[in-house]
Amino acid sequence: MIRIGIYDSDMLMLSEMESLLLKLGSEEKIFVDIDVFNTKSEFLSHLSGDVFDLIYVSIDKDYEDTVCLANKAKQYNQHIIIIYVAENESLWKVLLEANMFRLITKPIEPGFFRKCFIDACESLDNRKNYFEYKYRGKICRVIFNDILFFESSGRYVIIHTKEESTRMIGTLSTIECQLQYAKAAFLRIHQSYLVNEMYIKNIKRTSLCLFNGTQLPISKRRYPCLREVLLKPKIS
Repeated sequence: MIRIGIYDSDMLMLSEMESLLLKLGSEEKIFVDIDVFNTKSEFLSHLSGDVFDLIYVSIDKDYEDTVCLANKAKQYNQHIIIIYVAENESLWKVLLEANMFRLITKPIEPGFFRKCFIDACESLDNRKNYFEYKYRGKICRVIFNDILFFESSGRYVIIHTKEESTRMIGTLSTIECQLQYAKAAFLRIHQSYLVNEMYIKNIKRTSLCLFNGTQLPISKRRYPCLREVLLKPKIS
């Protein structure tokens, strides 16, 4: 999923960009979650609370205020990608110093808009090293390498990290699918446990031990595959 925020004082332009992004998400099989804002104050109020991966910021006559807004977004999330939308390219030097990833000019040319979106997605793929989930209506992120294991508990999944444990509504099977392309290896050792391989100290036929001393059960049917994966030489 890619969280996208769009700011433009022109409602028609907002609608056009949102439609283009929804179409591109469908074509590229990328789930996009989009919020649109037509006032700077509304946009600013969401930047600190919501976690955006990508924002489209339209530049108007008060471009200094808008640039300041984008810089604040970068302060809240250093990995955010900022694409500016302007009437022309006259401000490109200013925008380049304001964390510009790409500059799109109006009227929007769909081919170039698509290229900028694809470039942004590829850049995000290279940066994304976190697991994302919702907790009490807020989007939260935790670095993969900080996660020890996931534990199923009724309709919840408990996320055990090096520092704390939090929970989310979901299933281990869904999380397992989401982690297929993660920059970390998670192994399903039991119906109720999904473990970060890097924290496994040793395994027995019916259990394993993490480096922090935590003991977790291994199901009988999963042991042969788990043993094969852990004993397989790693290619550097």
